Amino acid sequence: MKLDWDAKHGPVTGPINTGVAALAVGYAGHELGMPWEWAALTAGAGLLGTHIAGRRAQVTSATLALRAAGWLGAGGWCSWAIANSPWSQAGLGTLLAGALGLGAAMAGAHHVEEKAEEKRAEQEAAARRATLDGKRQKIADEWEDRIVRVCHGTATQIVGVEAWESGSGLTLDGECGPGGATWKTIKAFEDALASDAKLPEGCGVEVKAGANRGAFLIDVTTVNRLIGEDMYPDDYSPLSINDPIRLGVYRDGSPVSPSLRQLTTTMSGRKGSGKTNLANVFLANCCRMTDNLVWVIDLNGGGLALPWLHAWHKAGRPGRPPVDWVADTPAKALAMAEAALRIAKARKPGYKHLEIEADDDKLPVSPAVPGILIAGDEIAEIYSPRARRNETLRKVGDTLIQVIELARAVAVNVLATALRVTQDVLSEPQLIVQSGLKIAMKSDEREMAYFFGWDDRANPADAPYVGCGFVKELDQPARPFKADRMLPSRIAEVVAATSDRHPELDELSRRVAGEAYEQRWMGCDHLFGIGAAPLAPVEEAPAEAPRRGSGVTEGWGSSPAGGKAQDAIDQAEAARRRLHEAMDESSGHDGDLDAQFLDILAGGGVTWKPPTAEQPVAESTGDDTDPRRGLVFEIVSKAGVEGIGPTTIQDAIRRLHPGVQVPHAATIGRWLAADPRVHQPKYGRYAVRPTEN
Repeated sequence: MKLDWDAKHGPVTGPINTGVAALAVGYAGHELGMPWEWAALTAGAGLLGTHIAGRRAQVTSATLALRAAGWLGAGGWCSWAIANSPWSQAGLGTLLAGALGLGAAMAGAHHVEEKAEEKRAEQEAAARRATLDGKRQKIADEWEDRIVRVCHGTATQIVGVEAWESGSGLTLDGECGPGGATWKTIKAFEDALASDAKLPEGCGVEVKAGANRGAFLIDVTTVNRLIGEDMYPDDYSPLSINDPIRLGVYRDGSPVSPSLRQLTTTMSGRKGSGKTNLANVFLANCCRMTDNLVWVIDLNGGGLALPWLHAWHKAGRPGRPPVDWVADTPAKALAMAEAALRIAKARKPGYKHLEIEADDDKLPVSPAVPGILIAGDEIAEIYSPRARRNETLRKVGDTLIQVIELARAVAVNVLATALRVTQDVLSEPQLIVQSGLKIAMKSDEREMAYFFGWDDRANPADAPYVGCGFVKELDQPARPFKADRMLPSRIAEVVAATSDRHPELDELSRRVAGEAYEQRWMGCDHLFGIGAAPLAPVEEAPAEAPRRGSGVTEGWGSSPAGGKAQDAIDQAEAARRRLHEAMDESSGHDGDLDAQFLDILAGGGVTWKPPTAEQPVAESTGDDTDPRRGLVFEIVSKAGVEGIGPTTIQDAIRRLHPGVQVPHAATIGRWLAADPRVHQPKYGRYAVRPTEN
């Protein structure tokens, strides 16, 4: 049996436990007739054991004395109780007094112990600082003063300074002083600390958590590692989807190495920021994997997959293609998304036995049962508000969201890229919410704040170059990095080195993927750089938006086909005509009221009127010799000083001259506005100037 000589008891539980134990020992020993010397020997052994344990734990002398007194008092009382019986007034009173005294002594000893612990911590920190040489000591003092100056008086102690092997910066190991400050308190001042330290452009400060909640690490970059290009390494050794993959380097020179096994990835960045280059870096890592397949959705002619498939064809098509399936049209994208969803649903029950055998709640991927990564380039072509009006694209987007929500455990995941991540480009917020890996290339500060969260304080000034950006993995703060460069020559090398390790889709998944997967390469020669590419992609007609309203208001507020002004005019006139007809059927009304209302629109700057049922949509406006101008002026001259509106003029022409094509209201307004004989006595009405009468 292992004895715990250093049990932790408080000022309340300690005396209670000690008193009850002593009473039990005294009573049992007296009833059983045990020699009182046994209690004395036991107390002596306990005193010796606690003394040894206390010395090893470096407790204070006060605590050692308290423990010794406790054992001696308990041992002495138990010896007396065994010899004389504990159930006497003197015995119980003595025990109670001893317990109360022990509690008071323990409270004082604990206070002394806390002070001693604080003092030991200070001494250890001072000892660590004492090991710093002169230069590092100077750096520590400088940063302590800087933190107090910049972080609103936050007191800290720098206990370690470590220079990076790359020579591009250093790491400060520090501890926060009293007052409840944490590493997040200092992190809020990263930009201000970098400015106060006069760091070069592109260099900065990153504050991270330390060994405990009161400790911190500060990475200070003194050489800008984000300048220039670093090629993707020529290490093409096999990888697993469970392994970290290299995407680039952080400012301190350490690699950016997330794992894609469970992380949905969303990348954003404006044109020319290096987003497509980074997508190729992702594909290079996926090509090295022996237990993963890549499917590509790119409605821009399959552009993301083209350099990989061209390189594979040029190399003689060795092994298997680097991209297992390409969808370059909405119909193919829908077939791929639905196949992925069917695979996810079939794998859950179909491979449950593999999860049980591996004692895991995730499917153990392997070359026999590979993972699937769906890489969607410029995913806004699926998730933008405009794309969502297309029935096929809407189904693609909804199906991919289901894949993201359901398929993590069975190793089917999505990587999406977009120019922006705001609602006007990605109208589906679930894509961003479910992304465990978020990457923003050179972009706007407000957009990155929306993407990462305002607490991350991602500043574009920290990643100012093409190919640079910020990466955020799960709940870690977003960090600036530089992506590796991937050129066509390096793509060709990756394809040649990895073509023999791409797995085949497992039989279960292949069966549920169906005919769409089996025929995925039919009519796709243009993707390999052979055969004629389609002259022009067939643009699928967008699904008609649900009609708004009912009856006479049906279709009001819906977008006109083609987005042309004349379409809007026709639509508004049709609605107005239906309203007219309904009003005529229900009750009589003064038709001139409608004409007067439209006169206001036509004459007050809105110089058009929708065509009527008797009037063609388009007409020749004529020139200065148009005989209808004379008819218009004649009608205006007879209208009197109050004037007349263009719509009433149209009605007059229609009644007085049935064989004449009625001019458009806008044409009438333009003629009258250009006629010096005419003026506007009221808003939207025209009359002959008094001098002309």
